[in-house]
Amino acid sequence: MLDVIWLVAQNKQMKYIYGVVIPLLIQLLIVYLVIEMNAGNGSFVGLGAYLLGLSAIPLTAVINAIYVNMNPKLSISVVTARCFLIALITPILMLLMSALG
Repeated sequence: MLDVIWLVAQNKQMKYIYGVVIPLLIQLLIVYLVIEMNAGNGSFVGLGAYLLGLSAIPLTAVINAIYVNMNPKLSISVVTARCFLIALITPILMLLMSALG
């Protein structure tokens, strides 16, 4: 019985790692790359990426954490896929801003 409880707890922790932490790290990496690519060339794209990332990254992490918490019956792959789709909004905006700026 304790093994089953431990596996359920471990599965929930892995959902948080795959659904919240990894998308957060990917978003942070893309924001950092956009800021570093636009540093010192007189463009305000880096500032825009910083300001967008300042609010969008924590908000996305909170939304993903709520989603993972509200859907305990879904498998890890379904939760991870949906969380990655939610988390891809910010990097797509960053890359569009970088391309247009």
